Amino acid sequence: MNPVFVARWLMIALTFSAPAAFAQDLGCSAEVELDGGIVKVQSSAGGDDTDNIQCALDAAVTNGYKDVYLTSDAYSIGGVTANDYEGRLRGRSFDLTTINVTDGSLDCTTGAALRFIVGDAVVTRMKLTVNEPCSTSGGSASVIGFYSNPENCTGDRVVFGVVDRIIIEGGGASALDFTTGITMDAAPACFPESGGALPEENKALGSLIVNRNQIRDLDIGILSSISANGQVDITFNNPMERLGIPISIVDASQATNIYRNQIYYNDVQYPGGLAGLFGTTGVLVGNSSASPAINKTSFSKNKFIDGGVHGEGYGLLSAQQGKSIVHEMIITSNTFTGSDTNSAGSGLAVLDTSNGVISANTFSGSASTWVSLDSGDVADGGLGSTVSGWAILANSFAASTATTDITLGANTEDNVVGKSQGQPVVADAGSNDVLESAASSSTYLQSAPIREGSESLYQRQLETILGRSAPLRKLGR
Repeated sequence: MNPVFVARWLMIALTFSAPAAFAQDLGCSAEVELDGGIVKVQSSAGGDDTDNIQCALDAAVTNGYKDVYLTSDAYSIGGVTANDYEGRLRGRSFDLTTINVTDGSLDCTTGAALRFIVGDAVVTRMKLTVNEPCSTSGGSASVIGFYSNPENCTGDRVVFGVVDRIIIEGGGASALDFTTGITMDAAPACFPESGGALPEENKALGSLIVNRNQIRDLDIGILSSISANGQVDITFNNPMERLGIPISIVDASQATNIYRNQIYYNDVQYPGGLAGLFGTTGVLVGNSSASPAINKTSFSKNKFIDGGVHGEGYGLLSAQQGKSIVHEMIITSNTFTGSDTNSAGSGLAVLDTSNGVISANTFSGSASTWVSLDSGDVADGGLGSTVSGWAILANSFAASTATTDITLGANTEDNVVGKSQGQPVVADAGSNDVLESAASSSTYLQSAPIREGSESLYQRQLETILGRSAPLRKLGR
């Protein structure tokens, strides 16, 4: 057979079998086209891009494409869902691509504006804005949500999510809807209809990476609740500001690495029933009776900055309720910058948790106390546990103007406060090894020790977040 004839027929066959760059091949509108292996989406002349982005993601899942590319400057969407998508949803950059979540466009019982059900999805290089997204005013929604499968809550719950180099901006504390920037959790439909605790066998599995983003003016910046030793990396996000709670880790069994973020706390005033509750805390790590038995969190080289809006603010607040779990905590090489107006809070407060390390951190400016270890108040839902085994070493308190640098509660024992930390003022009401202090504990405690409301604040914040099985409401609105 003539080899030239064969070659021509092969070229013709390949031409008809290869994906063509025509919109009709994907079953979408003319604004969605296939270019090689990239599904490109232009903004709609009609002003609503929900159907086009939905169609592009559906086509990518069906045909195995790994890249959905938003090529225009601005888009408006309601709710978009990708089931088992393994690929990227990307813009050109957060300066050149903006997605606005249209007011009133979401059925907020389903979770999020960009909703990824299981799969392995990356959202990158865009700006996302949201104000009042819920169709029923006062509901709650996430901007980006990674969820288990609501149709198979116990058998299909592994999800991998990445959010990289984006901006998320919300409507702030004055908005009626309760908004979260990034969520990894069980699908809302997997929570009990009675509103009780989420069973562990329903919890999401997998990993979450949140890297190099700017997140501001939301109620919660990042919420993660993963079981079975999931992995969460929250890195290089700068800034995280004007947020009710920038980072919330609830009932998790995950290895969480919070590294090199700039976290503003106590920098926004909420009205109504959330006044003095949200806006006060930078990172909340909450464990309740529904928590798995083991959790791990590491904080390294972050900047915690107290905005001084309230008299009680916390850079990091971690506690346990309902049952005791093994919570491995390492807090090292962070900087905490305080405010003279914070007269009742703490740089970091850890309750009902033993065996951690607080090392090589720098504390400057004022707070009620920079480091507080204590048992939780049983009257406020705490465990009243004996807290022991902490090492507070190699920190710098030289620039601290706090009344007390380290507070060790009455039910603490066998914790060590090391030497050469800038002569911290230590209030030791327990039985601990304080190797160096600018004021001896026995002299200091002749006056009444500082009373902190950290357990009460933690309880109210945790109760609000645990209510995520139903639409969260901004209380008192």
